[in-house]
Amino acid sequence: MGKGNKHYALGLTFLFLAVGAFTASHHEMWRDEIQAWLLARDSTSVFNLFANLKYEGHPGLWHLCLMPLSRITDSPVIMQMFHLLITGVTVYLFVRYSPFNWFQKLLFCFGYFVLYEYAIVARNYALGLLLITVFCVLFRERYKRFIWVGCVLFLLAHTSVHALIVAIAIGVVLCCEYVFGSRFLKPLNQEIEAIEDKRPIWIGFALIGIGITTAVLQLNPPPDTGFAVGWNFNYEAKRVNDIVKLISRAYLPITSPTSGFWGSNLLTTYAFFQTIQVPLCYFLMFFSVLLFLKRPTALLTYLISTFGLLAFFYIKYQGSIRHHGFLFLVFLMCCWIYRDSPVINLSRTDQQDGDSIVDRVLNVSGTVLVTLLLICHAIGGITAVRMEHRHIFSYGKLTAEYIKSQGMQDLAMVGDKDSAVSTVVGYLGKPRQIYYPRGSRLGSFVRWDNARASVSKRRVIEEALKLSSQNTQDVLIILNHALSAKRRKQHNLTFLTKFTGSTVRDEGFHLYLMPAP
Repeated sequence: MGKGNKHYALGLTFLFLAVGAFTASHHEMWRDEIQAWLLARDSTSVFNLFANLKYEGHPGLWHLCLMPLSRITDSPVIMQMFHLLITGVTVYLFVRYSPFNWFQKLLFCFGYFVLYEYAIVARNYALGLLLITVFCVLFRERYKRFIWVGCVLFLLAHTSVHALIVAIAIGVVLCCEYVFGSRFLKPLNQEIEAIEDKRPIWIGFALIGIGITTAVLQLNPPPDTGFAVGWNFNYEAKRVNDIVKLISRAYLPITSPTSGFWGSNLLTTYAFFQTIQVPLCYFLMFFSVLLFLKRPTALLTYLISTFGLLAFFYIKYQGSIRHHGFLFLVFLMCCWIYRDSPVINLSRTDQQDGDSIVDRVLNVSGTVLVTLLLICHAIGGITAVRMEHRHIFSYGKLTAEYIKSQGMQDLAMVGDKDSAVSTVVGYLGKPRQIYYPRGSRLGSFVRWDNARASVSKRRVIEEALKLSSQNTQDVLIILNHALSAKRRKQHNLTFLTKFTGSTVRDEGFHLYLMPAP
């Protein structure tokens, strides 16, 4: 293994960007992507943005990046371009500086998470991937550039709650390495002693601590939050196994070639894999521990990050494939920093003979394992890109285009379910508000408080009637479910069109027009 050549890195990056741009042009963004855009676009100031973010469950670095973009244009397409550029920089840094071989780098660039989940689906997780990569680049000379390390981990803590867990793990391990490592890791002790001015190191640790603290404070939910409010501290064997299975979802993301490909896993459709899934996950964790055993920094980073993420999935929110991907990112990060982590000598044989036969076997096995895992990722990534081209991801974009083509974008609108209909609002372009019966309020982005409650179809129509009477104009009703012919006739509603059958199942839409009284 060795550092990649600059030309190979540039070539792979341009190829990645070409494939990514073509795929992104076929990707219809869904509500979680549009939610971030609407928050950035419709917040009047940075302070107003952070007030709106308190229900989101994520820190605000991604939204802060989007805010100036939303002042350039009303179109969320600029967010897709920016997001793809972030992942393109990640690809270049990985290929240029990581210790993996050329084939592994190629597989990484076209793996499921890099090519699709963190490149095409425009979310805050791509920033986390980029910052983890930058940390790995800095790791070799971390104590010479510790202020930069501190800045990177400060920002990493503010990208997502999952990246925050990883930042906490890295911060704890670096602190332990610096304070206690000199007793057991002589090469590290010599490196630290050679640094005359220790102030940059303590400034770096201060930045890490401030970043973690401010991110945790920002994530503290308000009393009226209405999303993922519960905590599960009870031991349930089935739930433990379900959480452990997430390891296989993250390490082996082989996508099913169907219209519902997103978040699917082809392997779980086979009975044999279901039988071995839990033991396989434990084996992957155990083998990873063996790989990192002689390098405490890599080992502790892997253990604290992995168990921290699994604990969060168990206690708070199990999440989706985009969240589980951090389990694999942690493994790959530890494989990267392994070579530059100080060695702990476990026996005299290690001191006299260098790498033992066991070490060499583990190194070869580790290389084979990483390659096999990356092959699975590449299969998943290429499949996801193929399915993205073949199927409509969300009908929010096409619904908005239909509304604009019919000249109805300036009508009063009522939408339910709000989280789905917000996708349409984002694609309508200019800032506007729509009435959401869930929460009984006007808005664009969804406010995840406990005022939101499910509403009946009858209630939706009643709210539309009230709005029509107040404004004496037609009202456009956007639903992600159908109304019966009897109900349409009863309220003199005109059925306009429907868009159904998207990858995101509940982001198909039915449009109705309520005439002015």
